[in-house]
Amino acid sequence: MRPLVQEANAAISPEALLESLEGKTGSVLLRSSHFDSQQARYSFLAANPFLVFRSFGSRCLTEGRQSREYFGNPWHLLDSLMTQYELLDELDLPFPLGGCFGYWGYDLKNFVEPRLRRTAVNDLELPDCWIGFYSSVVVFDHRLDKTWIVSTGLNEDGDRTAVTAMEELERWNSRLRSGPGISALLKRNESASIQSSLSRNEFIGKVRKAQDYIRYGHVYQVNLSHRLEAPFSGSGWDFFQNLQQASPAPFSAYVNCGDFTICSSSPEMFLRMSGAQIQTRPIKGTRPRDPDPTRDAQLSYELQTSAKETSELVMITDLLRNDLGKVSEFGSVQVPDLIRLERYPQVQHLVSTVEGRLRGDMTHFGAFASAFPGGSVTGAPKIRAMEIIDELEPISRGPYTGALGYLGFNRESQLSIIIRTAICAAGRAFFNVGAGIVADSEPEAEWDETMAKGKGFEEALKLGRYPMKVSRS
Repeated sequence: MRPLVQEANAAISPEALLESLEGKTGSVLLRSSHFDSQQARYSFLAANPFLVFRSFGSRCLTEGRQSREYFGNPWHLLDSLMTQYELLDELDLPFPLGGCFGYWGYDLKNFVEPRLRRTAVNDLELPDCWIGFYSSVVVFDHRLDKTWIVSTGLNEDGDRTAVTAMEELERWNSRLRSGPGISALLKRNESASIQSSLSRNEFIGKVRKAQDYIRYGHVYQVNLSHRLEAPFSGSGWDFFQNLQQASPAPFSAYVNCGDFTICSSSPEMFLRMSGAQIQTRPIKGTRPRDPDPTRDAQLSYELQTSAKETSELVMITDLLRNDLGKVSEFGSVQVPDLIRLERYPQVQHLVSTVEGRLRGDMTHFGAFASAFPGGSVTGAPKIRAMEIIDELEPISRGPYTGALGYLGFNRESQLSIIIRTAICAAGRAFFNVGAGIVADSEPEAEWDETMAKGKGFEEALKLGRYPMKVSRS
C-alpha cells in the first residue's frame, strides 16, 4: 500500500492541535513560521510513536510493544533501525512521510570521535538522545496556508496495513475538527531568580584559558558556554509558548519526553537533506537588537564590518565545507551564500550556506553522524576544540549544541542546532548560552554576548499563563 496524504478540511493552528493532546508523552511540535525562508515553510506535529529510542552512553533502550536493552554505538543502532521503515519508492514530497523525530544530545560526539573522553558531569541525568518513530505526521504548509495529514500505516515490525493507515487518518481528522478545550492568556510575572553554572569572573577566566590554547596553536576558535537555571512552576508546554512569544525563531520545537520537555527557539539550521542533496547554514557573530531603529542599524553595521566576526564565520564555513566533503560526491560541495545578515527579535547574526550532493553509499544517518556536532558550536579544528570544551565546562551540555528535528522515512530530513533551548524538569528550567572565542576576543564582551542570547529565556520566565475556556469549533 502507498502512504495516505490527505488535505485537512479544518483550519487549526499547530499550537491548538497540540493542546488537544493534553500533554501526551511523545508529542513533538516542530514550529516554523513568521520567517520568510524556504527552511521555515513547514511545521510538523507528531504523536503516539510506535517505538521510542533512548541512549545513556553505550546503553540503548527501545520501548514499543515491549522494552529492549542494547549495548553499542547509538548511531549504528539507529541507522539499523531506520532501514526497517524506509519508504524510498513512495511519493516525491518535500516533507517526511513519517520518520524519527526527537533530539540528539551533544555527548553523542563520543561515538563519532571515540578518542574523546567523557569528563563532564551529567547532573540532570538526561538521556543522550530521545527519538520517537512515528507512522503519521500532520504537516502545516505556511506558504499555501494548508494542512496535510500523512499516514503510512507503519508499525513496529516494519509492516504496513491500510486499516492502520485509515485509523491514523481518522484520529487526526477528529482532533483537527474538535480543536482544544483549553487555551491560555498571557500575563506578566515578576522577574525570576536566574542562576548560572559559572559566575561572570569564572566564565571570563575560562575565556582567557581558551585564548591561551589559541595562542599556543591548539585551535583557531572554540565555543564556550555556561548554563542558566531558574524555577518555573508551569508545564513545559507553558514555557514553550512563553518562549515563542518572547523569542520566536524559524526552528522552534517542543518535545515531550515524559519526565522532561525540550523547548527550543533555535535560529540555526544544522542539516537539511532531501534525497542526495545536503545543506548546512552555520551562524557566527552576534549583536543584540535595539528598539531604537538608528541604534539597531548601527549594531547591524558594526556586526557586518567586524573583521573578527566575519573571519570567525569564514573559518567555521570552511570547517563545515570539509565536513560535508567527507560524505559528498567529489567536487559537489559549494558555498552559494557567504556572510549574510539575519535578524531575530532578541539578536542578529551572520550566516553562511554550504551545499553538497551525498555519495551513493551514504545514508542520512551516516551523513548526520559524520557532521555531528555542528562546527559553529564547537570550534576549529573541531576535535581539539571539543577536548578543550570538555576541560573547561564542568557540567555536561546535555541536549545543548546537539541537534533536534527529524529524519524522514522517505529521505526528507531536517535538523536544527540546539541553541536558545530550555529543558523543563521538576519545576525548573535550564538554558545554556555560549560564545565563540578567538584570539582577539574581549572576555568581558563574550560574557555580555552570552547574556544577550539568554534574553529570550529571561523574558519567557516573566510570562505566566492562566487557563481560559474556549469554545470548540
